Amino acid sequence: MALRKPTSQDKLSFFTKRTIGEGKIMIWQFEGENIFNIEYTCPNCKKSGEKQMELERQKVSIKDEKGKRKRVNAFIIKCDFCGYDIIVEQWAKRFPGAGKGKA
Repeated sequence: MALRKPTSQDKLSFFTKRTIGEGKIMIWQFEGENIFNIEYTCPNCKKSGEKQMELERQKVSIKDEKGKRKRVNAFIIKCDFCGYDIIVEQWAKRFPGAGKGKA
Protein backbone atom coordinates (compact mmCIF):
# COMPACT_ATOMS: atom_id res chain seq x y z
CA MET A 1 0.00 0.00 0.00
CA ALA A 2 1.47 3.34 -1.06
CA LEU A 3 1.18 6.19 1.40
CA ARG A 4 -0.47 9.42 0.33
CA LYS A 5 2.26 12.05 0.51
CA PRO A 6 1.34 15.53 1.68
CA THR A 7 0.90 18.35 -0.83
CA SER A 8 0.90 22.10 -0.31
CA GLN A 9 -2.93 22.06 -0.02
CA ASP A 10 -2.99 19.46 2.80
CA LYS A 11 -3.29 20.54 6.40
CA LEU A 12 -0.83 18.68 8.59
CA SER A 13 -0.83 18.46 12.36
CA PHE A 14 2.70 16.98 12.41
CA PHE A 15 5.57 16.79 9.91
CA THR A 16 9.27 16.00 10.23
CA LYS A 17 11.96 14.90 7.79
CA ARG A 18 15.33 13.91 9.23
CA THR A 19 18.58 12.12 8.59
CA ILE A 20 19.37 9.64 11.35
CA GLY A 21 22.86 8.19 11.07
CA GLU A 22 22.99 6.64 7.60
CA GLY A 23 19.21 6.44 7.34
CA LYS A 24 16.39 8.85 6.63
CA ILE A 25 12.88 9.22 7.99
CA MET A 26 9.84 11.30 7.13
CA ILE A 27 6.80 11.33 9.42
CA TRP A 28 3.58 13.21 8.81
CA GLN A 29 0.06 13.27 10.21
CA PHE A 30 -2.91 14.82 8.45
CA GLU A 31 -5.11 17.11 10.52
CA GLY A 32 -8.01 15.24 12.15
CA GLU A 33 -6.36 11.79 11.88
CA ASN A 34 -4.82 9.65 14.66
CA ILE A 35 -2.56 7.67 12.33
CA PHE A 36 0.99 8.79 11.48
CA ASN A 37 2.43 8.05 8.03
CA ILE A 38 6.07 6.94 8.14
CA GLU A 39 8.53 6.54 5.27
CA TYR A 40 12.04 5.48 6.25
CA THR A 41 15.41 4.07 5.26
CA CYS A 42 16.79 2.03 8.16
CA PRO A 43 20.21 3.22 9.41
CA ASN A 44 21.04 -0.39 10.35
CA CYS A 45 20.08 -2.53 7.30
CA LYS A 46 19.71 0.33 4.73
CA LYS A 47 16.35 -1.04 3.48
CA SER A 48 13.47 1.31 2.75
CA GLY A 49 9.99 0.87 4.13
CA GLU A 50 6.77 2.64 4.85
CA LYS A 51 4.01 2.12 7.39
CA GLN A 52 1.08 3.72 9.12
CA MET A 53 0.73 3.52 12.88
CA GLU A 54 -0.24 5.42 15.99
CA LEU A 55 2.75 7.00 17.70
CA GLU A 56 3.26 8.16 21.24
CA ARG A 57 6.35 9.87 22.60
CA GLN A 58 8.30 7.83 25.14
CA LYS A 59 11.16 8.70 27.49
CA VAL A 60 14.33 7.14 26.07
CA SER A 61 17.94 7.17 27.23
CA ILE A 62 20.40 7.99 24.41
CA LYS A 63 24.02 9.10 24.08
CA ASP A 64 24.66 12.64 22.89
CA GLU A 65 27.52 13.82 20.65
CA LYS A 66 29.92 13.91 23.63
CA GLY A 67 29.10 10.34 24.68
CA LYS A 68 27.06 11.36 27.73
CA ARG A 69 23.73 9.69 28.40
CA LYS A 70 20.62 11.83 28.36
CA ARG A 71 16.88 11.17 28.58
CA VAL A 72 14.72 12.57 25.80
CA ASN A 73 11.15 12.30 24.55
CA ALA A 74 11.15 10.35 21.30
CA PHE A 75 9.11 8.36 18.84
CA ILE A 76 10.36 4.78 18.44
CA ILE A 77 9.75 3.12 15.07
CA LYS A 78 10.75 -0.51 14.58
CA CYS A 79 12.27 -1.46 11.19
CA ASP A 80 10.09 -4.06 9.45
CA PHE A 81 13.14 -5.86 8.04
CA CYS A 82 15.73 -6.10 10.83
CA GLY A 83 13.77 -5.02 13.94
CA TYR A 84 16.12 -2.08 14.65
CA ASP A 85 14.57 0.66 16.83
CA ILE A 86 14.74 3.95 14.91
CA ILE A 87 14.64 6.72 17.52
CA VAL A 88 13.27 10.10 16.44
CA GLU A 89 13.84 12.48 19.33
CA GLN A 90 11.70 15.53 19.97
CA TRP A 91 13.34 18.74 18.87
CA ALA A 92 13.28 21.65 21.26
CA LYS A 93 12.98 25.10 19.73
CA ARG A 94 15.93 27.19 20.84
CA PHE A 95 16.30 30.77 19.79
CA PRO A 96 17.63 33.98 21.33
CA GLY A 97 15.35 35.28 24.06
CA ALA A 98 13.53 31.99 24.60
CA GLY A 99 12.03 31.67 28.04
CA LYS A 100 12.61 35.32 28.99
CA GLY A 101 8.96 36.33 28.78
CA LYS A 102 9.32 38.28 25.53
CA ALA A 103 6.31 38.40 23.24
